[in-house]
Amino acid sequence: MMGAPRALVQRVHSGAGGVFGLLLFVILLSGAWSMAHEDLRTWFRGPAALAPGPTLPLTQWLEVASRHGLAPEALHIRLPDGQRAVVELCASANQCTLELDPATGRELAPVNAADILFNLHKSLFSGFPGRILISLLGVVLLLMIWAGSALHSGRLQDLKRLRRDRGLRVLAHDLHSLIGRWAGPWLLLFGVTGALSGLGALGTVALAGQAFPGAPQQAFMQLLGAPPQVEPQAATTQALDLDQLLHNDAAAHPGFAAQSVTLHRWGEPGAWVEVAGIEQGLPSTAVFERHAYRGDDGQPLGTSSASGRGFWLQAFIAVQPLHFADYRWLPHAGPLLRAVHFGMALAAAVLVLSGLYLWLERRRLKAGAGWQVLLRMVVGGGGGLLAASAVLLCAGALANLGLLPPSVLPGCFWGSWTASLLLAALMPPQRQPLRLLLSVAGLAYLSAGALHLAGSLVHANLVVWPIDLVLLLGGASALWAVRRLTLFTRMARAADANAV
Repeated sequence: MMGAPRALVQRVHSGAGGVFGLLLFVILLSGAWSMAHEDLRTWFRGPAALAPGPTLPLTQWLEVASRHGLAPEALHIRLPDGQRAVVELCASANQCTLELDPATGRELAPVNAADILFNLHKSLFSGFPGRILISLLGVVLLLMIWAGSALHSGRLQDLKRLRRDRGLRVLAHDLHSLIGRWAGPWLLLFGVTGALSGLGALGTVALAGQAFPGAPQQAFMQLLGAPPQVEPQAATTQALDLDQLLHNDAAAHPGFAAQSVTLHRWGEPGAWVEVAGIEQGLPSTAVFERHAYRGDDGQPLGTSSASGRGFWLQAFIAVQPLHFADYRWLPHAGPLLRAVHFGMALAAAVLVLSGLYLWLERRRLKAGAGWQVLLRMVVGGGGGLLAASAVLLCAGALANLGLLPPSVLPGCFWGSWTASLLLAALMPPQRQPLRLLLSVAGLAYLSAGALHLAGSLVHANLVVWPIDLVLLLGGASALWAVRRLTLFTRMARAADANAV
């Protein structure tokens, strides 16, 4: 690609990065948080929140639900698994607000702090329109991947070149190229699944009315499967043993991991039970993998699965687990893939930041318009988000020690991010508080990881030690970046002085 076409691709890549780069960084950083959302909820509860011991039998959860005002006639029970540490009782699958200790049935305080960045990634706090906007950013990411791949050569030495002693601009260029090459397949995965996540839902809603005029809900019934027809039987004197039902389900479906149990018309003629979960080797979710049983004698009524439903429908169903790094359907390789997925999300955020820096440098050297505004937005919005998330985690670790009330955690996040934006807006371009924000982030991440890890060791509960390790490494990396920025700044000033 030479001449005008290459120049056009360069303008597309640079322009899209300049316009959408900050939003992409916010989405990628919050996306990395979202991959560990359930583990972070456990982290924020603290190592002493849950009592040791086995999970209560399912029959007892019906009694617990009644005490909390939830009718067993339509009850959804989310079971603890490799990611979710608690039991959730819900009036429906979409209304789960009650979290309980699996061993005692004790109600747990809500963990709203862990949901802030998760909701930021899902919808920018804007509901369905925000979800569509984020999906469009997935399209932008795909466009930038194509343009970046077209611009950079295929020389093998570029796969390992990282010049650390040639100044910040050269380091950022090499880092941008290096991450773009090594993380290319994962970037494609993020872009494709991110775009389909919202746009696919929008297309389903839009086409449902066309396919089923006057009854668009029929489209969702065909997508999810119709409920079974249950013929009422004579009343039995003995209630169905739900725990035995789960045992029988596991025996009948060896590769199936149950995640939830839903009661339908419980206690009435025609009652039935639905067991939902994940099928080994099948990229799907509990929404589509379901087994139905009679509510009186536990006899199977049928199954619903993504398997055998056509390539395009299976691909659409696979979008969510692939996007959020839910690899529980791969029990052996899943943990490793999840760790790599998380690392690539963080690398993608660094890729965007390095690209933004290169764009700002070109604008600054050419005295281009708008670079000062974007500089303030990047430092306050991007650096501020990094610092605010670190402050949130540090405050969460202090709350676990009883030094802060949990109710102040959201305020710590929003206050830190707002203060960062204001500080960046008020400071001149030459004195932007990037090193200050990185220092705050580094110290807060280190403190959060060390405090939580110490508490985990005291209570002999190291379930979420990988998060503590990531926080310690992230804090050390942020402080290393501060040191490198300081060194590069001194080198630049010395070069300017020698030039004069």
